[in-house]
Amino acid sequence: MLEILLILGVMVYVVWKLESQHFERARSSLDVAAAEARPRIASAAPSRPRLAIEGTQAPLIRDRKFVTGFGVNPAALRDLRVYAGMGGLEQFPASLRGFIQDLHDSGSAVGTGIMELLFHGRALDEGEAVYFALIESAGEPRVVTFVDRLRLG
Repeated sequence: MLEILLILGVMVYVVWKLESQHFERARSSLDVAAAEARPRIASAAPSRPRLAIEGTQAPLIRDRKFVTGFGVNPAALRDLRVYAGMGGLEQFPASLRGFIQDLHDSGSAVGTGIMELLFHGRALDEGEAVYFALIESAGEPRVVTFVDRLRLG
């Protein structure tokens, strides 16, 4: 009886070792295949669009829900830039003034603050900023601009 148990124990041990070697080989071949596929996946992923507007910077705002007040869905927000220079529109950099006017002409300038800045000679006060929000809209990115209080974090 002891011999049968010993033989059975040896057989279980041999099968266990063979299966563990089989799983190790299968896992290493999967790791190699995954490592080979990783660069293809990384290169195939589309780059995330970013705004590059002269004189603006990316704010360090964690909670971007304030954009809902300007008709922007926070889930669709891809990038956010802020211009916090005090003064009237004529004191903004020329390229920034032109960009804001182009956004207004295309219907992407929203809120009373930006309209007052454009047409009523209103100046940005201390603690205010012009925001530029890049949003994904029906598969096509678009930029929306508005004036709101300056958020620093």
